[in-house]
Amino acid sequence: MSDVHEERRIRQLVRRLEDRLYTTQVLAELLLKNADRRPSDLGPYLNDHQEGALMDAMIHLSRSNHDDFLKLVDLTRLPSGLYEQR
Repeated sequence: MSDVHEERRIRQLVRRLEDRLYTTQVLAELLLKNADRRPSDLGPYLNDHQEGALMDAMIHLSRSNHDDFLKLVDLTRLPSGLYEQR
């Protein structure tokens, strides 16, 4: 694989990972706001079904983030010992 192609793959991977990390953060903020509203008279934004679907999406995004992180570690050839795969 050429250096240019590998660099392009790394840049795409980093961009995808950054986008999904931001999305995960926003979803987590929504869940926190939803939980804060539970005891109020106004009620939560989300019902149980919506909250469950949002949690499923966060789990999917988190797994995808981890997979791309491992690919990034492999592509950038980090020296052994800097990151231990779980």
